[in-house]
Amino acid sequence: MRRILLLILLALGVELTTSASTGIRVLNFQGDNGYQHASKSAALQMVEDLGRNRNWRVETSSDSAVLTSTNLNRFDVVIFNNNCGNKGRILDDDQQAAFQTFVREGGGFVGIHCAGAIWHEGDPFQAWYEGLIGTRLVDHPKVQEARLVVEDHDHPATGHLPREWIVTDEWHRFGSNPRDKVRVLISVDEDSYEGEQKMKGDHPFVWCQDYDGGRSFFTSLGHTKEIYANADFRKLVMGAVEWTAGRPEGSPTITEGLVLDLNADQGITLSDKDRVSVWKNQADVPEVSDFVQQDKGRKIPGSGRPRLVMSLPELNGHNAVVFKRQELVNDNEDYFDGLIKGSGYTWVTVLAAHEQVTDLKDVNSFFGNLRNSNRDKLGKYEGIWAGFTDDNRLWAGSRNAITFGRWDENNPYVLAGEPLETGRFHVLAGRMGAGTETVPLQIFINGTTPVAELPYPVSQEVNPSVMTIGQERDAINHPGKESFDGAISRFLLYDRPLSNEELDMLFEFLKEEYTIR
Repeated sequence: MRRILLLILLALGVELTTSASTGIRVLNFQGDNGYQHASKSAALQMVEDLGRNRNWRVETSSDSAVLTSTNLNRFDVVIFNNNCGNKGRILDDDQQAAFQTFVREGGGFVGIHCAGAIWHEGDPFQAWYEGLIGTRLVDHPKVQEARLVVEDHDHPATGHLPREWIVTDEWHRFGSNPRDKVRVLISVDEDSYEGEQKMKGDHPFVWCQDYDGGRSFFTSLGHTKEIYANADFRKLVMGAVEWTAGRPEGSPTITEGLVLDLNADQGITLSDKDRVSVWKNQADVPEVSDFVQQDKGRKIPGSGRPRLVMSLPELNGHNAVVFKRQELVNDNEDYFDGLIKGSGYTWVTVLAAHEQVTDLKDVNSFFGNLRNSNRDKLGKYEGIWAGFTDDNRLWAGSRNAITFGRWDENNPYVLAGEPLETGRFHVLAGRMGAGTETVPLQIFINGTTPVAELPYPVSQEVNPSVMTIGQERDAINHPGKESFDGAISRFLLYDRPLSNEELDMLFEFLKEEYTIR
């Protein structure tokens, strides 16, 4: 069906460029009838670049023929990307109706700069569209530097910005002040620029709103070529798209097969001030919800709880859970069994290793579901795990219970050659291929070139234990031992091996989100 639709669009003369991926579906639209900005191509390119970095599926067009009900059903967000309509109509009646239906059925809209100067569509659509924008652009002084005031930092589009942001742009005056109808995020200080085109001291410039069933975000910024290369502006547009799509702030861009998302910014229950008693899984998997404290076997009640530290500057203000030979346990016994029976897996974490306290040489585990099966009374192990050597070299493995050997051909020890810098956050990952024969087992540090790789023989007879974070298994036999010292800000687990492209996108997302260099 999608191929047929693309052929129809091509026959209509619609030019589309596609970024094939699995994230938010974005129509990057620039059909216009009016002033031609020198920054038009830069505006389109910015969204395509964001799409590649954020794993959105972006289609770019300047032909209004793309605005049909059938085509718009394929998108989560439509961006009117610096497209002016100050000379004449852009959309015909059917296209207007299709776009209204898209919004009314929950679609997201982002308007950039001259999208506020679409003036000739005819009522009732014109009045509806100006409500979607929030107002209409009227005029502006010459392009110059001005001071923006970030009024609302509690939005994914503005959380990264300073309180005051100096920008060179075109400072539009509007036909009406939208403040009473929208959520104003940024305003411009009218004393910081010259000209008569002002709003009597209250001059909103970036805002958002729920509108007629959908979500709308408008920024009047976007006149110059330079603004589209500005990292702060690009991140603003990124947050706008993901907010209008209904994507929660900080969500991973790849969701297919995501079974664990432990995010230190969300789902944390504290006791005794900063001690974590529950860490809730943010992935949509009801079977694996809460990871809870493990005090069984400990001499001091409560000593199994790790500690939450908040708003770390080195993590772009994100939180982290600090483990000191502690563990959080999920009580679902069987959910993860398929990971090493053939489905394969990928885990990715934002983690800092601290100085390790050795109980068993080079076994300082930060997650796993390893079980001592005592099969044939030989104590063979089965499950997955990962951790650090005593000098903080990353290792990971899968164990199939065919032989006991801690590290042998059935229980590969995939080991990095160099230790991690103690206390510094990294993006780490492990991946095991899908299949029922021999599959590759790899580990990664801050990039998608494997730092180590070994073959793993898959067994269908395995029956791992429950999953734990901060330990390699349920810790019933020896709580607090064989577990690591360090901090975890994010832990993701997929029930499939991500492709190289997907893994690269996930690394880029996490490195940008947490400012990992």
